Amino acid sequence: MFLARVLAVEGLDASWQSGTPRLSHEGPEPGDFVFLSDTNWQSHAWVECGNLIVDVTADQFGAPPVVVISRHDRRYSKGDRDTALPEFVRARERAGDEIWP
Repeated sequence: MFLARVLAVEGLDASWQSGTPRLSHEGPEPGDFVFLSDTNWQSHAWVECGNLIVDVTADQFGAPPVVVISRHDRRYSKGDRDTALPEFVRARERAGDEIWP
């Protein structure tokens, strides 16, 4: 969220995106709103800026520390809403506000 805010302040069309796999009795279903690591679908968040995905945390899944790729990369599939509980959304927003200065 911090990166999206920095890019937006610099005049770029940037937004924070996220996804959480939909679970079935057989586990996460491919193609549902998440990040596809080398081994499985993972809950994840990233920034979309123009026609690019800028991901500074994909290294937790074995990807490089910073990934900048096409917005249409098939490893990324955003959800249509944030699935976090409201108190966690507020906590994220407060954390960003605290480190902003």
